[in-house]
Amino acid sequence: MSKSVKNLLVIGIFVISMVLVLLLLVVTQPKEDSGENDTVVDTSVALVSYERDRIDNFKVTTQDGEYTVKQGVKEFTVEELEGLKVNSTVLGAAGNCITSVKGVELVEENAADLAKYSLADDKYVSKVDVTLKDGTKYTVYFGIYTPDGEHIYVRMGDSKDVYTALANSTRYFTYVKEDYISTIILPELTQDNWAPTIDLLTIKRKDLSYDIVFEDDTKNYAADDISMASSQVMISPVYAYLDITNSNDVIYGLWGLTAVQAEVAFPTQADFEEYGLADPFCEVVLNAELQNYVLKIGNVASYEKDELGNDTTTPAYFYGYFEGIDVIFMFSAGDLPWATFMPIDVLSTMMTSNYIYTLDYIDVEMHDGEDAEYYFDVDASVDDTTLSGTLNGSPFDAESFKILYQFMLKCPIDSLCLDEVAEDAKLLARIDFRREDGGGDVLEFYDDTTNRVIIKLNGTTSFSQPKSYLDVLHQNIKTFAAGGTGDELQKVW
Repeated sequence: MSKSVKNLLVIGIFVISMVLVLLLLVVTQPKEDSGENDTVVDTSVALVSYERDRIDNFKVTTQDGEYTVKQGVKEFTVEELEGLKVNSTVLGAAGNCITSVKGVELVEENAADLAKYSLADDKYVSKVDVTLKDGTKYTVYFGIYTPDGEHIYVRMGDSKDVYTALANSTRYFTYVKEDYISTIILPELTQDNWAPTIDLLTIKRKDLSYDIVFEDDTKNYAADDISMASSQVMISPVYAYLDITNSNDVIYGLWGLTAVQAEVAFPTQADFEEYGLADPFCEVVLNAELQNYVLKIGNVASYEKDELGNDTTTPAYFYGYFEGIDVIFMFSAGDLPWATFMPIDVLSTMMTSNYIYTLDYIDVEMHDGEDAEYYFDVDASVDDTTLSGTLNGSPFDAESFKILYQFMLKCPIDSLCLDEVAEDAKLLARIDFRREDGGGDVLEFYDDTTNRVIIKLNGTTSFSQPKSYLDVLHQNIKTFAAGGTGDELQKVW
């Protein structure tokens, strides 16, 4: 045998020996616990296990009273809430839980002192007596929370064995009957681009000396759809147009209104007195689509907290009553804008609205310093949206006039004024907007001696604003009269 062959045989035997050693190490190596084959042992005990459909009724008894839940053909109802709409989803969940009670862990077998768990026959958090359709009956006692806050103590009525149960699945049996009342006052508007016609909306508030009233105004502006900020207008305490965004919750907020919780079912006169609803702080009366809706808003239930946890003066929740649902509810203040908004909050920037293509003329008188009059004779057509005209007899540029007219319309108001103008107040300006159909508006600006002006709309004192707007308006008219273009007009005042 050659030397090279012998060397190859030695190397081969060495390699085979090393492979055998490695295999032996792998086979004898202790296995690490990967956890993949671990089995989770369910130690819970089924204290009750029935199908929900087998329930005839169950009576819940708490420290606050008792009520009986019955299973009807389609859903569960609460006997003591007959005539009220209930939350069928929550009642169904309660039915599921009372027919499938699981003890998570046995705490004490044949407990001698059930009272320490609040599970005694005469001392418990709640007790549920269940009757099935076949006559089978059983009772479940629910006690206090366990130290971890996630479970409560529970026992079956015929046993003294104490178990823990998940609090989340047993919370329904600490409810009072009002907790099952539906909190939806009116359903949301669901049709796209459709809203009910608000014929009249009246808001009465004890903190205001006047009523706030809105009405539908589309009948007065049938040919003027695009000029209107909203299809409703305010008619009290002043006549004014509404901002379509800011006024939406006030005008349509009843639809989709949902309470936080129900407080009292079938309230008595004493309940109305207690919750401030016998003589409510705020009353909302709405007439729409041939129906009347009335919402009464009573006492503040609680106030917002500051960073230190102290009460502020800002309401967080109110008590309320909606006629037709015989329940006193608690509402979030944010869902009841009628109780807190002010008229100025919902107004458009326009004090008047007259579609430019329906104008006949605008007569402007200025009496601040020098007296001046500017007469805009307008020739316009709604059908083909053409426009031309003259200023004091001289033709004007139509496009520049449109810009000037926008400035006239968007006369920003920052305050209502309900006090009459002083007899000796100076008239600073008068603007008469007149349409071809004979309609229109007259604005009169009076000096109130505080660098502001008081504005009458059609003879009624209505608004107040800084005098700077009137100064800029007069300068813009003079610039326009001198041949200035729209680009030369001031947009800021």
